[in-house]
Amino acid sequence: MELHQIRYFLAVERKRNFSRAAEICNITQPALTRAIQKLEAELGSKLFTRRPGRIELTELGRAVLPRLQQAYQDIAETRSDALEFARSRNLHLRLGVMCTIGPGALAGLVRTLHEALPQVDLTLTESRGTAIIAALEAEEIDIALVGLPRYPEQLEVTALFTEQYVVACPLGHRFAPASSVALAELDGEDYIERLNCEFDDHFEFANGEWPVELRPRYRSEREDWVQAMVSAGLGIAIMPLSLPRIPGIAATPLVAPAVSRTISVATLTNRPLPPAATFLRDLVLAQNWGGCTGVSTAQNVSDSSMR
Repeated sequence: MELHQIRYFLAVERKRNFSRAAEICNITQPALTRAIQKLEAELGSKLFTRRPGRIELTELGRAVLPRLQQAYQDIAETRSDALEFARSRNLHLRLGVMCTIGPGALAGLVRTLHEALPQVDLTLTESRGTAIIAALEAEEIDIALVGLPRYPEQLEVTALFTEQYVVACPLGHRFAPASSVALAELDGEDYIERLNCEFDDHFEFANGEWPVELRPRYRSEREDWVQAMVSAGLGIAIMPLSLPRIPGIAATPLVAPAVSRTISVATLTNRPLPPAATFLRDLVLAQNWGGCTGVSTAQNVSDSSMR
């Protein structure tokens, strides 16, 4: 049982409306609903019943309400005490970030963390998604921000936002003015391969074998080199929509099929987080990720279909 699940339950109980509860919790209604469903699964029965125009507590909901209210207060006070303790000491915090996640949205998180815990020494590890997950499993990092199609069972994974993949091309390319590009239209195109990209994994997970023939011309692990070659007209690339792009590149949604990735925060289920790491995870969950270009907030993906 997670603190945010209790907070969402209490918000729904107070507002008697899932939409209004989601607003005050700064998340989408699907994300809140998914968290409540997970809490209900842990407790073994429904907590709310839907009436016309109103939501009511079930018998179980009424029974656990006082305990969850007290538990939330106790945990919040304990975390507050732990943070006060942390503020007086130099603490080391290790954050792993998949290298295809742009730094823009993370800068505000780091600033908020520094303002709240100025003594924290933050180490940011950047690598491929699979390498970040391996580091998390080896307890070399405390928290991971990743976007993979599946995760190991021993991880607690909560979705932050979902974004579509796009075709990046020079402004003079025929794809640039299009509203979308069907996958079949990529057949025979000169291609700049992003070696750290997890697009192939997402495509295979959702759609199976890759059906078209591209002509790989260049490969690089560096996004700036890939984009420079795209801008120079040497080929197209496939990248997530929120990845910052240099001038001279158009980004056209890939469709038929559309392919997307979900960026999530992951921690080890059986490893208690230190206070500073817990605080950072709470910041990540509270962040309004809709500010990322063209992305939409997603629901929790911690279920067997994503593992």
